[in-house]
Amino acid sequence: MLLLAATLAATLSAPPTSPDLAAYVQQTPRCSAEVPRCFGVHLHLVVTAGTAIQTVEWVSSQIAEANARFSTIDVNFEVIAADALPATDAEVDDRAERDALGDPHFSRGVAHVFVVGRLADVDIAGSEIRGVHWRFRKDRSRRWVILSKIAGALTLAHELGHFFGLPHSEYDESLMNKTPRVAWLTGELSFAEPEFARMRRHRDRMLREGMLVDRAGRKGQAQKPG
Repeated sequence: MLLLAATLAATLSAPPTSPDLAAYVQQTPRCSAEVPRCFGVHLHLVVTAGTAIQTVEWVSSQIAEANARFSTIDVNFEVIAADALPATDAEVDDRAERDALGDPHFSRGVAHVFVVGRLADVDIAGSEIRGVHWRFRKDRSRRWVILSKIAGALTLAHELGHFFGLPHSEYDESLMNKTPRVAWLTGELSFAEPEFARMRRHRDRMLREGMLVDRAGRKGQAQKPG
């Protein structure tokens, strides 16, 4: 019995048998040539039994919805790398596991996005959430986004809003407002003008500090004031 348990534990913690994740780079939306700034997303997906926890189509929807809204501040995103996480990372239950998930993978210059099977609400026992923008507790300058596989299409855009300096808000039109609203269709939600202004300031600060690197600049595309 002990041998069986040890074998199972070793199997779960072993590096995943990686499927070809190139499609998550090659078949997801690219930054538009019409948008001056392009930021990379490094995607990390839990893999179980040789299968990624979410599909290329799901990731494409997340990126497309974010790009549609961030283009207002002259920003687009594109997946530049995708790698596999072990099955032991499928459920993220507490703050320590949020720290442990991102810490070994963090690097500056890109937004790291982790896709897991279940993301617990650390404030309400027994509940789960769709996504979180998480700051490493030992060094809050190290931060990343965690998405649950049940996340809706606007979840990444919401969490990137936090990444760009936004708190939750009460603007009716804002996807940072978590209050259910009958008057707004989900697809119509974006950011309010004061939020866009704040996001521009945080965008410029992250560029200055190297938290994000503009891939459009690397490609030699002309940059326009934003």
